[in-house]
Formats: sequence, C-alpha cells, structure tokens
Amino acid sequence: MKIKNYLLYCLVLFTAFFVSCKDENAETPLAEGQGEVTFRFYEHTVYTIDDIADVARIKVTLQKEGSEEELVLPTIDVNADGEEMVSEVLRLDVGTYSVVRYIAYNNKGDQIHDMYLPESGDNTFVIKHEEAVAFYFPVNILEVQSADMLKNKLFGLCTEILGPDSTLWPKTWREENDDFKTWENLEFEEDGNHNILYLAGIVFDEKFKGMKKLPANISRFTTLENIMIRDIPEFEELPIELNESNLQSLEIINTSLASLPENLQIKHLYKISIIDSKLTEFPSCLSNHKGLEMVDLVGNEISQIPENAFDNWEKLAQLRIQRTKISSLPANTFTKLYRVYTFDFRWNENLSTLPVDVPQEHTKFQGLLLDGCAFTDIPEAVGKIKELRTLSMAGNKLTSVDFSKLNIGHNELDQVFFDDNKLTSFGKLQSDKIILVSLNNCGLTEIPDLSGMPNLRYLSVAKNNISAIPAGKFKDNTLLSVIDLSENTTLSSVPADFGVYTENKTYNYDYKAGSLAVSDVPVNLTALDLDGCSSLTWTVPASWCCLEGDKMFGGNGIKDLPRYPVVVYNRNANGVTYAQCWNTGYCEKDKNSPDKTNCGHYPNDCSFRRMSNHYQLKFAQDFDEIWAELHKEK
Repeated sequence: MKIKNYLLYCLVLFTAFFVSCKDENAETPLAEGQGEVTFRFYEHTVYTIDDIADVARIKVTLQKEGSEEELVLPTIDVNADGEEMVSEVLRLDVGTYSVVRYIAYNNKGDQIHDMYLPESGDNTFVIKHEEAVAFYFPVNILEVQSADMLKNKLFGLCTEILGPDSTLWPKTWREENDDFKTWENLEFEEDGNHNILYLAGIVFDEKFKGMKKLPANISRFTTLENIMIRDIPEFEELPIELNESNLQSLEIINTSLASLPENLQIKHLYKISIIDSKLTEFPSCLSNHKGLEMVDLVGNEISQIPENAFDNWEKLAQLRIQRTKISSLPANTFTKLYRVYTFDFRWNENLSTLPVDVPQEHTKFQGLLLDGCAFTDIPEAVGKIKELRTLSMAGNKLTSVDFSKLNIGHNELDQVFFDDNKLTSFGKLQSDKIILVSLNNCGLTEIPDLSGMPNLRYLSVAKNNISAIPAGKFKDNTLLSVIDLSENTTLSSVPADFGVYTENKTYNYDYKAGSLAVSDVPVNLTALDLDGCSSLTWTVPASWCCLEGDKMFGGNGIKDLPRYPVVVYNRNANGVTYAQCWNTGYCEKDKNSPDKTNCGHYPNDCSFRRMSNHYQLKFAQDFDEIWAELHKEK
C-alpha cells in the first residue's frame, strides 16, 4: 500500500513537472491586434553592403502611418536560409509601416553600415492581425561604402594600373580628400538631397595612360553601372570578371581593343559602344546578351556580320554599325530587330546591298541611314519598309533617283537626303508626305521639279551649279519655309516673284505719315540662304522685312506691326542686301537706309543695310543651326 501510494505521488509530480515545462517553452500567443514581420535580403543581390553574408544582426527604424514618431525596433539576428538572409520574427501592432533606416552589424558586433532608405513605395509593408509578412529590402538600394572602404578600393585600382606612386594617380584621388564629388573620373548616384548613394561610374581616360587591361578587381565595385574607357591607345583587353559585375553600360573609344572575351556575359548590360578600336570580327559573345538595347560598333575593322548575330537582340532599339569593312548584312537583319527605330549603317564604303525581307509588322522601323556607302541605286528593301520616314543616302554612287523604288504610297517617307551624289537626273516625285528634300553638291544645273510635293517645307540645293530661279518656281510649294541656295556661284538672278506663297498684307506702320504700308508678304518663308552666291545681284523686297504681328511696342499701347522678318543670309554680299526690322524701339540715323533719315524714337520703315562681318557670321551660324536641328531627327 505504501509503495502504491508512493508511485502515485511520483506520477502526480512528473505530470505537474511535464505540464510546467510545456507551458514554460510554449510560444506566447499573439496579442489582440498584432501580426508578425521578418526582414529579408536576397542572398545574391547587391545591397548597401559589400557582402550580404557578413550581416549578422540589424536594427531597423520604422515610421507607422498616422504616427509622428519613429519606431526603433530592437536589434535582431539575421541568418542564412537558402537563397535568403532572414531576420528573427518581430511582432508589431496592425497598421502600415515604412522602413526608414537600418543599421547592419557583423558577427563581431561591429557596425558595417548605416543606411537611410529613400522614400519609395518599395519601403512599406502592412501588418494584419494574426498574419505574417516578409519585408524584402529594396533591390534599388545599392552599395554605399564608407569613405575609407571606397578609398581603399580606388587606391587599389590605381596601384594595379599605374603603380604605387600616388603622384601618378588622378590628382584629386587623395587620402585627405573626403569630398568624393570633387574626385575626377567618377560618377555618383545621389538622393534628392544630393547625398551620395553609391559609386555608379568610372571613366578611364588619358589619366590612366598605359593601361593595357581593365583590372580583374573591377568586379569589387559592385555598384558600378557605367564604365567608359577612352583615348588609351594601349588598352586591348577586358577581364572575364566583368561577368560578376552589375554593369549596365560599357563604352570603349579610341583604343587597341581587338576582341572581347569569348565567354563574356554581363547580366544587366543594356548598352555597349566600341568605337574607333581594332575589332576585326563581330564579337560573338554579344549575341548572347539578350538585354541589349543600344549597340554601337563604329570605326572598327569588322568585315562580316554572322548570320545569327542579331537573333537574340529582342530588346534592341538602337543599332549603329559605321565605318567598318562590311559589304553586306545578315539576311535576317530587319526581321529579327523589330524594335529598332533607326538603322544606321553610314560610311561603310563597301556596303552596296541590303537584305530584301522587311516584315510588314515591323512598325517601329522609321529611319534608314546609308550615307557614304557604295549604293548605285535605291535598295529594294526601302520600298518594303511600311513606317519609313527618313531615308538618307548622301555620298553614294547614285547618278539618278528612281522614285518608284521609294514606294511612297506604302510608307510614311517625309525626309530624303541625296547630297553628294553626281545626279544627272532627278525626276518628279509625287508625294504629299515629303516635307524635306536635301540635294547639296549633286552637280545640278537647275532646281528639280518640286510641284508634286505640296507640303514641302525645307529645301536645300547648296553647292550646285544653279544659275537661275525661274519665276513662279515654288508656286505649288505653299508651305515652303527654309530654302538653302548657298554656294551656287553661278546664280546671277532671283526673280521678283519666284513663287513663295505671299498674301497682300499690311506690313509696316509709318509713324511719320501715320499710315500703314500694304504689300505682298511671304506667309511661310522664314529663311533664305544665299551665302557664297558671288554672282548674284539682288535687293530683298521691303515686305520681306516687316511682317505683321501684335507685339505691344514701348509699353505705350501702340501696336508694333512690323514683326517676323524673313532672314536672308549672304556673306559675300554683291549687291544683295539684308532687310532688317528695328525691334528695340530705338534707332539712330542710318546712312545706309533708303531715306537716310533718323527714324527717331520709333521706326518709320524697314531699314536696308549690308551686313557687317559681325552680323554676317552670326546670321550664317544661325542658318546652320536651323539645319542642325532638322538633321537631329536623322
């Protein structure tokens, strides 16, 4: 009996002990209105720390929606979990939180980074009752190194390239200089307050003279997005370690680079430019870069493009292959690169053919630039490009232009450039779409028939052998705005009416007579270039100077009707005058004006004057700027 009672007593004690142990180790239930959050980093993503694996603990500061005070959470452990670094679970009251800041520590307890997150929708999370949420630190938070860490890396880079003598390094790269914004050849990403977030780019130029190879330790700069190597004739090699980088743009200009590493595969690369270097073959490794959007291969010795070179470039928007030795392009050039707006193959002196196939669904193909090639005729492909707007074939071997091959009714062609071809004929083009025609230095003895282009706005026929402009020549081109006839040295006359669209309008207020002058004024013409027309004698009509407008003059309520003069350029003025309207409200006695009178406080008419050298150059420059703006679209 005593034994039985003793065993029962032991059983009771054991049960009580078991229950107490179970309660002691049991997880405390969530309080009413609480949820859970874990803070996480992707294991192989670059954040604000060199090596995410070094993070052992973090302290996070939050801002709860509706609260003015920041919430500093207790320091919590972070551990590796597969492909992620995951913090301990934290309990928070329900609500919406923004992550403001975090401090990272290594396993020795040393602080390795302190980062304020920029305001972004990526920085918020929502706690709901009895639910768990994971907050992943945004991937746009890249490496922000401490001054010492960044200096050490940059000094190590210089040591490898230029040697240990710091006097040979870029002058601003110094231990005592903590203002990184003053350091040469570096590009930084900044926040809205102009605080440096991370090192984004490095330019290697003549300051790094003698660099034959980009050092392998460039991969240590995990935040680098852009690298430019230029004007280093000795440079000839890229390291395969670039595969480990987060590089987005790579530009190599004026070097001796002859090839790329066969297995080069830069994950985030979207732009590559290799210009004026020594490539002899198309870099096959580029074909595997599916994210490329911009490719420039200019001024190299490439003679052939492989058939499959462009197969994977589904995102490509810009392609420039200029100044190479290629004579043809792959058959699928236009069928594979369906996102490219402008194909730029200028100055390939051996290029004389194009692939014929252009898919109808290629709706982004709007520009084809073939200047300085070896074409003897307009390529058949041109007529198949549905959305084509710009065709430039300056400096080829054209002797005539077969407009039927342009297939105007099929496309949207509105700009054509045939400069620097020895054209014996330029037929009549019927198109209500064409707005710009450029035929400079083509050996023309007369202005072609333009009557089939009612919407023509810009015409350039400079450096030809045109001797006269027939009366009414442009009567069908009522929208014509800019005409370039410069350097037609045989041009000797301009008719009083050569056909620019005019209307009978009030063009000037004569303050002396108190009346308005009425004359035919050009409606759309804004600029006429006659520079270098050394045989020309001509007087600009007065009505070209003073076109009507509504500017309030001198603040006295009197309307200054003379406005918007047609600018006539002529540096070799041989009797040609420039019609100039006063626009300041003041003028002085002008001995060169027709009436040689002092117009007083207000102008009484348009003044005619030969331009001084100062104005000659200025006006000529202005005209060049007009055409530069037009050519930007090319």
